[in-house]
Amino acid sequence: MRKTVLLVIISVATALGAYAQQRTTLPQFSIGFNPGVAIGPVSSVYPVAGELSLRLVYPLSTSPVSLIFTTGYTFYTSSAYSVGADFGGFGVGYGGYSDSYYGSTASFIPVMAGVKIYVAHSVFIEGDAGASFNVNTYPGDYTGRTTAFIYSPGAGYTIPLGRRGRNSADFGLFYENRVEPGGGYTQIAAHVAYNFGL
Repeated sequence: MRKTVLLVIISVATALGAYAQQRTTLPQFSIGFNPGVAIGPVSSVYPVAGELSLRLVYPLSTSPVSLIFTTGYTFYTSSAYSVGADFGGFGVGYGGYSDSYYGSTASFIPVMAGVKIYVAHSVFIEGDAGASFNVNTYPGDYTGRTTAFIYSPGAGYTIPLGRRGRNSADFGLFYENRVEPGGGYTQIAAHVAYNFGL
């Protein structure tokens, strides 16, 4: 029984070590979806937040540290839509009316660089910082700054996919803040990404 347990432990350790080497030496391109919720002052107007992310992960030799370069599309949207009665057109004179529904979305494109560090097998922490660009219809929409500093710490877990471990999936949680007067745009979001080996 002891020999069997020892053999299982050695096999698992060997597999983990082999994957760790692949993990730290293989550049990857990542596509992610990050559903989240806004926090802070902005949450009263735009409680729903999220991000579509594109990322290049470049490992530093065989170390547990990788450089990461991230861009994508960040949004904050109102969940409660205004409703108004429209009595114009054919509604007048026929006793009918139509409801109009509308909301709003604040949109930004982040460009960030940072590091991803595996602190244990498959468990990582990361930090990014850079610039967030306002891409709304008009330069002043939803923000006091067209370009603002943005930073984002997070943590997660990587699951290898495929026999050679070239591809993987990341699952995690991160905090992001687009710094502006009055609190800026801040969110907490889940991170779900598919990583392609290059």
